[in-house]
Amino acid sequence: MKERKKQLMTEYIAVTKTLINELGIEKVSIRKIAEKIGYNTATLYNYFENLDILLLYASLGYLKDYIAELKVKTKPISDPVLKYIRVYEVFNGFSFKNPDIYFNMFYGIYSEKLPKIIADYYEIFPEELGEKYHDDIDNMLKEGNIIRRDIEITKAIVSQGILSQKNTDFLIHTVTKVHAYYLYKVIIDRNIDIQKHSKEFMNFLVETLELMGVSIPDKKEIQDTQ
Repeated sequence: MKERKKQLMTEYIAVTKTLINELGIEKVSIRKIAEKIGYNTATLYNYFENLDILLLYASLGYLKDYIAELKVKTKPISDPVLKYIRVYEVFNGFSFKNPDIYFNMFYGIYSEKLPKIIADYYEIFPEELGEKYHDDIDNMLKEGNIIRRDIEITKAIVSQGILSQKNTDFLIHTVTKVHAYYLYKVIIDRNIDIQKHSKEFMNFLVETLELMGVSIPDKKEIQDTQ
């Protein structure tokens, strides 16, 4: 990426994230971005396809703290099933607090463009990924598609013979669809008890794994962290 393009994309992303924080993602407009950044409205289209795409770029900044906590919380875990469960615990903690941002990012109308956006974003802001970590987590974080992210984090479940590839694929598609529903519920019900809501989802995840014949090690520890 050319330096001038990277510089201007950085400016647009930073300004847009500031406006999201100040106004909420639904109130950010091209006009407001242009006023704050000091360029005319047409300049934006030289670097971003449209406002929605720019909002996706800016939204990725919300993953920075999530990534840091994810690495801390998964560091001591070697069991692939426990790691998969912990990934969703951490994801809930951040996505349920910013449901509009996360839903738009992973389930919105432009979410199919997220893989390229993530690649561009971390070329501009490589420090937000942090230092190299475990391959499964690192690969997951570089994926834009929510299904592909789960595939990366469940590869060890398949390679260790805990579940077959077919059953793991079923697990992934089921869990991601149900998570989208739980995340959307937070958007439409602002008074929802997020802690209770997250616990319900985690119970669903654990029970689904058990119904598929997966033994959950340290189940009490999982319950205590919810």
